[in-house]
Amino acid sequence: MTARRALVVDDSRSARAFLSRVLERYDIAVDGVESAEQAIEYLTHQRPDVIFMDHLMPGMDGFQAVQAIKNNPRTATIPIMMYTSQEGELYLSQARALGAIGVLPKQIRHTDVAKALEQLRLIDDLRPESESTDTQGEVLPTDNTPPLDVTLNERRSPQRPPLPALPPELRAIIEGMFSHQVQELRRLVIDNLESHADRIVSDVRLIMQEQVSPSPPAVPVPLRRRAMHAGLWVGAAGLVLAAALGLQWINERRGAQQLHAQLDQTRRQLADTQQSLQTLQAADAAAAASAAAPASDPESQAAAGAQGTSMIDSVPFGETPLSGVRLEHIQALLARLAAQGFRGVVQIRTVPGRFCLAAGAAGLPAPAAEASPYSRCDQVSTSREDNGSPSQRQSVAFANMIATARASAAGRLDIQINAGSSDEVLTPYPPVSDGLTAGEWNRAAAANNRVEVRWQAEH
Repeated sequence: MTARRALVVDDSRSARAFLSRVLERYDIAVDGVESAEQAIEYLTHQRPDVIFMDHLMPGMDGFQAVQAIKNNPRTATIPIMMYTSQEGELYLSQARALGAIGVLPKQIRHTDVAKALEQLRLIDDLRPESESTDTQGEVLPTDNTPPLDVTLNERRSPQRPPLPALPPELRAIIEGMFSHQVQELRRLVIDNLESHADRIVSDVRLIMQEQVSPSPPAVPVPLRRRAMHAGLWVGAAGLVLAAALGLQWINERRGAQQLHAQLDQTRRQLADTQQSLQTLQAADAAAAASAAAPASDPESQAAAGAQGTSMIDSVPFGETPLSGVRLEHIQALLARLAAQGFRGVVQIRTVPGRFCLAAGAAGLPAPAAEASPYSRCDQVSTSREDNGSPSQRQSVAFANMIATARASAAGRLDIQINAGSSDEVLTPYPPVSDGLTAGEWNRAAAANNRVEVRWQAEH
């Protein structure tokens, strides 16, 4: 019987090895490549029975590779199975529309692979689940898995408006409550510790005085031993109590520090939300001004179109530029322009900043500590997920939103998406010197790591 053969396409070496081990348990020979370009080159001289294709890869992504394979008559009949962390019926329908037969999750199990192989008639029947209990529930590893601190912005609905800023009076009340609670906890712990410490010291002094002072002549030896044992037990109990109270005080102090950290984070989020609201208000005013010229006045229309307007959103390090709150801002802008009858060009550009990076958790690069010297940076580069590919800088939700906006505009909006270079500086980087710190450099990099939206009416 001819051996079955599968091709695994993934830029993660550990992911290829994991999926290869699963397939080899079903007597399927596996070849692996790390990019879509290498997969297309492989198919010029090999014909596997099935292709497992990852979605996010440097250069050509998984969707583009599926489209290229299906457009070639020599390879169009090879079944392709996508496997990715993307979820939802919309993504599955997109994959099937391009020619893929299905989608496997990155939270992959042996039974998932077995069902896919049985669907492709590459195996006769399913293996027993007991053979794969050692790996059920394993997460398919990747070398470019984003940080766990996936932002809450990704889970927010695109139709949800930005949160308004709290009034200054309410913020002051909340800060005062936090400060008062911390002070009360500190005072309560200190009073308890002092009270128990005084009691323990008094008990120890009494025990010492009884041991030093002359004993009454008529006290029997067993009674003295009992008294000494009782004193030792009281002292030991006091020490245990003191240790417990000290531990409680440490926990309370840590809780207070966590409250302060949460309060600082809330302040930063409020400031970001307020800045986003101001940006959207400015965009509303500019869009209204550009659309206010009457149709019978071509000179006013030409002047408004020549002026043009723009909107700039900063992108935190490590986040996908065209996603989250920036996706919401662009969606709201396109909806307003369409409602106002705007006709013209909308240009969306992503520009990366150059950060001072050092080795972080799990060896991944992260912004260096603010106080560290700039000369100690391991590298000065863009975000670790940014390889310059436009598809790498946008999420699937953004691509779907742009497709919907273009279809709804019926040719009135010419939406252009471009990837800028890190040399396009909005805020100048500080000059390199012996006293330059990583924090000074990264503040400029954070200002330059941005999404620019510019729109201009037709003349």
